[in-house]
Amino acid sequence: MIIILYKIKPSIYQTQLTDFIGLKSIEKYYMNVPKDYRIARKKFRWISIHPTWGKRAPSIVCFLPRSQKKIQDFIDWLPKLKDKYLYRFPRVKIPRFKDFGKGVISKMEWDMHRYLKEFNGFFENLFEFNDFSFFQDLQGILENQSVAFKDMFIEDLLAYEMLRINLGFKDYSGIERMGRFLSYPPLFSITHDPKFFPNAQDISYVLTRIPPEALFEFFQLLVKECIDCGIIVPRILIWDGQFIRSNCNNNKKKGHSNYTDPEAGYCRHNGVKKGVGYDPGILYAHCFNRWFPIYFKMFAGNRNDIFAFRETMEEFFTHTDYEWQVLIADSGPYSLQNMENIRFKGLIPIIRARKNLKTHPVRELKKGFFFNTDYIPEGWSDDYFLKIYSFRPMIEQGNSYNNTYYNAFRMNTRGMDAAIKLRSIIYILELLKALTAYKLGRPNLIMKPSAFESSRHSNFRQMLPYEAQKSGYLYFNSEEILRRRIKNRYGL
Repeated sequence: MIIILYKIKPSIYQTQLTDFIGLKSIEKYYMNVPKDYRIARKKFRWISIHPTWGKRAPSIVCFLPRSQKKIQDFIDWLPKLKDKYLYRFPRVKIPRFKDFGKGVISKMEWDMHRYLKEFNGFFENLFEFNDFSFFQDLQGILENQSVAFKDMFIEDLLAYEMLRINLGFKDYSGIERMGRFLSYPPLFSITHDPKFFPNAQDISYVLTRIPPEALFEFFQLLVKECIDCGIIVPRILIWDGQFIRSNCNNNKKKGHSNYTDPEAGYCRHNGVKKGVGYDPGILYAHCFNRWFPIYFKMFAGNRNDIFAFRETMEEFFTHTDYEWQVLIADSGPYSLQNMENIRFKGLIPIIRARKNLKTHPVRELKKGFFFNTDYIPEGWSDDYFLKIYSFRPMIEQGNSYNNTYYNAFRMNTRGMDAAIKLRSIIYILELLKALTAYKLGRPNLIMKPSAFESSRHSNFRQMLPYEAQKSGYLYFNSEEILRRRIKNRYGL
């Protein structure tokens, strides 16, 4: 992109072909600086000049058209769906018992989930109805690379880490302290060893050896499964950020140039000092009555919204295989280059503009809401455009669960990798809840963060039949006894 900046005349922003093929090439010239002025005049003969000395140059009649065609003008960026169909989404389908429940839970328990509206499911359901073989393969790959896990399973540690987050414990020691009130491990029915109960050191030891890219990849696999199940419909994107406080001091030590977390940055947002930490660029998919995280890119807390948005979207478009139609964002990432980049990808950029822009065609559609009219599709009324923009607060509501329900405002560790892992696990937990609610035929639990919070084995005495059966004893309602009764009754 070539940027020619004037103090009085309107500035020139000329996009180049390299801007659309992933090559960043920005040339910026300040025409009030003599050196920049000479270079720009020498390189670009098309820059107009009005002599201020001697005889004024004769006027030349210009036969060029009043507007120049740009490459974006040949790209179809209007949505395929129009009017109310753009923001109308199908309901989540309700599967049958044989689709997901058969062989996983009993028909009685399925009916309890399906018909007891006040029942919110069990935490164990998250692991019974979803496939975690990804982490079995991952552990095999890492162990072949001489990464040791002290005979512990990644799946088991992640189960307890998600339990910690789901219960709102701030650090790894929360689960360990809870164990002092229990006579048996709470997740005995889903771990490889029923007696396995990790302490804080175990959880920290395993999590530090899991690559952040692996957890992010599993998060993306769940996004794809949600789309395949119809829970997420790829159509409307919302972008925003959310500050994550690092486990370090807000002040640098005397004589040091970095914070105790050297990868973090000090975040100030709208004049509010938030502290040292990280600020990811987050993308949510809006589906009218449900909204889910589908992508994020982690940045230090002192990042710039314009560049964070640009980098997040560049990465996202290289990963996504779906056609999105609309992108909604607040005024933070607004810039002409960002607007053009989104339109070049075939999306409508509904990004709020800043009030004090003088050289952009900005109009106030309602009090305090300014938008660039060049990016309002032809035929869209102001009310319809604002209707689509009104979905933007949904991402704030979704992000609020991270701090209010999961109590993840502050990390209990430091480093960029730790921030990526924490946010990936939270989003994995959210999507697991949505998928489990769908597979149990309970769409009303899809957007409920408190779902799947209780345990099927809340009473430790329920563990006794389980242990007895493992030891070879047959109790009255076991499958083996039922099989014998049928065999004896019918002489099979």
